[in-house]
Amino acid sequence: MSLVAHFPEGFTPRREQARLLDALESALAEADADPTAPRLFVVEAPPGIGKSHLAVTLARWSESAYLLTSQKLLQDQYEREFGDVVQLVKGRDNYACERYPDGRVPTSLGMCRRPRGPACQCPYARAKAAALAGPVFCANTWYFATLRHWHAEQLPRRRLLIVDEAHSLENQLVNVHAVRFTAAEMKEWLGGLLPRLDIADEYRPLLAPHLERLDAELEAIVRSLEAVRPPDLEPDVFLQMPPSRDEVILLERRDALAGALARLRAFVDGADKEWIVRYAADPGAPLELTPLGVAVDARALLTDCAELTVLLSAYLGPSAVVAETLGFAEDDVRAFVTSSPFPLEQRPIVYRPVGALSRASLAALEPSLFAEIAGILAAHPRDKGLIHVASYAAARRLMADVAQRAPLEARRLIFVESSGAKAAALERHRASAAPSVLVSPSLREGVDLPDDFLRFQIITKMPYPDLGDPWIAARRARDPRWYAVETAKALMQTYGRSCRHAEDHGVTYVLDAQFERFLQHNRPLLPEWFLDAAHAALRVSPFE
Repeated sequence: MSLVAHFPEGFTPRREQARLLDALESALAEADADPTAPRLFVVEAPPGIGKSHLAVTLARWSESAYLLTSQKLLQDQYEREFGDVVQLVKGRDNYACERYPDGRVPTSLGMCRRPRGPACQCPYARAKAAALAGPVFCANTWYFATLRHWHAEQLPRRRLLIVDEAHSLENQLVNVHAVRFTAAEMKEWLGGLLPRLDIADEYRPLLAPHLERLDAELEAIVRSLEAVRPPDLEPDVFLQMPPSRDEVILLERRDALAGALARLRAFVDGADKEWIVRYAADPGAPLELTPLGVAVDARALLTDCAELTVLLSAYLGPSAVVAETLGFAEDDVRAFVTSSPFPLEQRPIVYRPVGALSRASLAALEPSLFAEIAGILAAHPRDKGLIHVASYAAARRLMADVAQRAPLEARRLIFVESSGAKAAALERHRASAAPSVLVSPSLREGVDLPDDFLRFQIITKMPYPDLGDPWIAARRARDPRWYAVETAKALMQTYGRSCRHAEDHGVTYVLDAQFERFLQHNRPLLPEWFLDAAHAALRVSPFE
């Protein structure tokens, strides 16, 4: 049966979707017939094409798929739209233990996690079992990679692995494999704050001696948990009682220390990897030892879990870059690309440079930048919008400036003050009858704001990865092309918030003069559907 025949029920594939599915069908047939044919497929489709429908089509065809998303918000979107097809599972802290109806106890602290606790079928265990038993196991990439790497779970191999929003796959795997200790953990477990060293390998002799002592401390915590139960209470009666504060502290300490020991061993035994030190000078900053590359681990993830892998995104970059980053030869990757079906007038870019924004120029240019933003807000008095800022600190400065400069416009702004506040801010924005405008550095991707939920957006600064981050600086030094591709990925994702379907429309304002320079230097990297809008914005012919 053809791929198109597995398209989600109740929907009709659009022309671009049908073309991609036809091409993928041929590639899948070739992979079945030829063991040497590529088994890693890269699908690039502009925002609004409907990549989730493509993912569900492929998953239904396979009858045995892992479907990974970059964020839990996207998992929830899959459940809302395709709940009869996908089986969702999230981390333990997202579920409440049913043994304690009078108080919310997460399953990470539930009865089965306590000493001598029963092996129960809690909501987390049921969700995980259902996902493993069902045809489409849907999880976020962080959870899935953590199960494999830190919990050594041998998940059964499936027919297909689908990674949605795959442009963030490398970054997510890097963060999963990082070895991180907060200041409090260093003080508690390592005898105090560790010195700031430039070379990661120099931490190995400092960390290795702690392993034996911490193993003994973990055993002591386990014994303390056994002793928490009052001697006059039977075990079954005690387990029916919610954990006391002291027991919760011990349970959390046990799990935290077990995780710390796993991280310590990963670094101490990981001398074959190249590690980068992330350790800011700020008081209380965490120490993070991060692998420079995850090519070996990425290849293992993609090949061990499934026979075939499909990466979906609006933009992933040249196949050679994708292959190298994920540990594949270029010939192992097969790419499928489609153009945007939306006319330029539905997705225009308006270029209003206030200057070339950088760390050095920011203070001088921000007054002009904020004035331009206030003017754009005034030009859209009845429209909902989104302002992409470079950081939470920049967002706070913008909010303060607009409050002084244009108090009426300031009332429209909804500041998303952290990644954890994203869901609530989006709900407030959608529910409000007022022309609210979101302000955030973290809404470039994974956010669906169609139609009147977003009629304009402002890119205040080009989304260059922060070279103040030692890992990013080292990655760029190893491969300058990677840095340009990462910037392009962020730019494509940001632009893609403005037009979500064939009847939608939205304008994107770009205020950073570095936009033009980036286009001039990196035109070959960028997709045509974006260049069409960029060239129209610059009012010049395509770069020669």
